[in-house]
Amino acid sequence: MTTTKQPEMNCNNRTVFIGDNREVMLGLNADIADAIITDPPFNKEQVRKDSSVKIDKEKSTQTRLVDIHGNVVQAYSDKWKIEDITGDELQYIRYKDKDLIDFCSIVGRSHSSGMEAYLLFMADRLLLCHEILKETGSIFLHCDHSSNGYLRMLMDAIFGEKNFRNEIIWCYGKWSNTAKCFQRNTDTILFYAKNAELMKFNVLREFSDDKKKKIEKGYCTNTVRNAKSPSGRIRQLIVYDREKAASVIKKGNYDNVVYVDGQGSPMRNWWHIPHLNSQAKERCKEGGKWTDQKPVSLYTRLVKAVTDKDKGDLVIDPFCGCATTLIAAENAQRKWIGIDINPTTEELVIEQLAKLSEGTEDFWRGKVKIRHGLPKRSDNRISKKKLDEFKDQLIVQQMKIRSYLICVICEHPKDSFDLEVGHKQPKCEDGEWEVENLQLECPRCNRRKGSTKTAEDVRKELKKEGLLYQQRVKVHEHLKTLTPRQKDWKKGIKQRKKPRWKEDLEREKESRQTKLM
Repeated sequence: MTTTKQPEMNCNNRTVFIGDNREVMLGLNADIADAIITDPPFNKEQVRKDSSVKIDKEKSTQTRLVDIHGNVVQAYSDKWKIEDITGDELQYIRYKDKDLIDFCSIVGRSHSSGMEAYLLFMADRLLLCHEILKETGSIFLHCDHSSNGYLRMLMDAIFGEKNFRNEIIWCYGKWSNTAKCFQRNTDTILFYAKNAELMKFNVLREFSDDKKKKIEKGYCTNTVRNAKSPSGRIRQLIVYDREKAASVIKKGNYDNVVYVDGQGSPMRNWWHIPHLNSQAKERCKEGGKWTDQKPVSLYTRLVKAVTDKDKGDLVIDPFCGCATTLIAAENAQRKWIGIDINPTTEELVIEQLAKLSEGTEDFWRGKVKIRHGLPKRSDNRISKKKLDEFKDQLIVQQMKIRSYLICVICEHPKDSFDLEVGHKQPKCEDGEWEVENLQLECPRCNRRKGSTKTAEDVRKELKKEGLLYQQRVKVHEHLKTLTPRQKDWKKGIKQRKKPRWKEDLEREKESRQTKLM
């Protein structure tokens, strides 16, 4: 009987890392996050800076904005250049899935080099999110019209199109002066599971629109049957509280009061939650200007949908910014970790927690741990040097059998740099890092297998979907086979000595001459 190892956190709860989220996620243990809820840059080609500091745009980069003296300033850039993508980022993407680089390159040629750089940046971070997410976990990626279509395709490639759950539409009543298009009053939240079969999901419920109107006015009457009542009917007064969900209170002449938690229809993927105005309690400033802040109530729904309070589930936000996700997790009594490169986040998190959660700033300074260093992995991840040694041994074993390399799961021929080292016996079942328990897999099959499935399980899924190599070869051969009509048409072209347009021209001339005669 195999025992399943629980992943261990290598950092404390309520920790905020100040630094590049790429470096921080590389230092976090794999399979520790129950949910990743984040609001990354949108590729709006905007730069927000502190009015008191002048920024040299030539020396500024996407992840580290510096002034002319090289000091980090309170600023935020959403402009992207291909030169800002580092070699380490490209190498990691190429190692995990080389096709993602080709996809970003195609988008760059059809859209712009800025979009290509943005997608490469996001691909690197999303691959790391996939690594630190549990098999039962989910990810919510907030985006808008600027690049949500490309991000959806990127998420399909990394997390798998079968693990797509929802495209949540957040609708808000924000006025904008648009002359040549309809007002843009919606954002998109892409909801993916790491493994749709094992994912954790709590059904959230809501009242119908008509009932909401009555509830907001303070009354709503329902009639339910009860055998204990002489008449068999009990009247209830339902009052909807945004903070405490549904509850029934005693009011007026209503003597029978019961709790009705869980009533209502399952929540839709279209949410109308007001945008934060300048007078809202949640609003905060960064660098002397208002931030692109999202309501806590919006992210509270996401936290409650995919995590449990009793099990100590962990929520991670790689772009924590104004700490909206962290506050939602704290108020829902979940563990959380935040990451942001902006040094002002340190004070912003404390300020927002004191404003929107129970406790003063001094209380939260003692609770929240701010780290400027990187975490050190404590899981069974081996070094890249050792991994390359295993890969070389597996390549030698395969080359003894055949003259080319394949993925042992889908059997597609691959080059050596397109293959990864995977486990035969899953890691969660004490799968060891030994050559006898390792095999060469393509990145897609490796991610699909995860840390719980076996190669045979994935192979059965691929066979059912017709994605095995031999199945795809048969499809291509069928497409190349000509129908009898196509064969006759092709034969007629070969027999024809002159082009069709010349034959038509000669035929037309002959008809004219016969008419003249």
